[in-house]
Amino acid sequence: MIARFTTLMIALAVLAGCSGSGSLVDRAILIAAGEPAQAALPAGQFPPRFAALVADTSVPLLVVTVESRGQSGRLLLENTINGVDTWLSADMSALMTEDGMLQGTRGVGSELFAAEISEPKRLILSGRTGYSDRLHSNLEGNDRIDTRTYRCLVESKGSSVINLEIGSVPTRVMAEDCKSLDQSFTNTYWVSSNTGAIVQARQWAGAELGYIKTQVGVR
Repeated sequence: MIARFTTLMIALAVLAGCSGSGSLVDRAILIAAGEPAQAALPAGQFPPRFAALVADTSVPLLVVTVESRGQSGRLLLENTINGVDTWLSADMSALMTEDGMLQGTRGVGSELFAAEISEPKRLILSGRTGYSDRLHSNLEGNDRIDTRTYRCLVESKGSSVINLEIGSVPTRVMAEDCKSLDQSFTNTYWVSSNTGAIVQARQWAGAELGYIKTQVGVR
């Protein structure tokens, strides 16, 4: 797990792109990615990276809600590297997911820099009950990466038909109840009964940001 997590951290650093926090870590990521800082654009004009995604109507869309801020947006899939999807917003903030499970955030404040989720993912996608471990590395305000290990109980909560932009979807509801020494949270996933993919999720992104809800959207 440690070796895989180290590889994940390096991959996410390359994926990180532009962040609005201006921290030393963010600037280092920009240099590593070879991208200049974003200049201010006229109102209503998209940055080139996002504009290119808007122009390509085949690019998948993700509807995202940050519950603590009452903010919702529509993110577009920029790329997929080593199974990690990077979803980009018009303001250049981003989410990273793996098979619908949250891997990281960029440009939203106290960042979830990387997560190791291979153990809970196997249980959630297969519909099995069991215990698993996950690791979170959060970028703190002093440019320090703080890593915590969580022990999680994954279990089925039955079935539910949910209404999404793609239509009504029969799902299996999976809950992931996680605890560390000083934190606890519960993630919920709606897994399509037809495709086996996560089509909706409510996941914890850290103490400052709280829960993020994601839904499969339509262009």
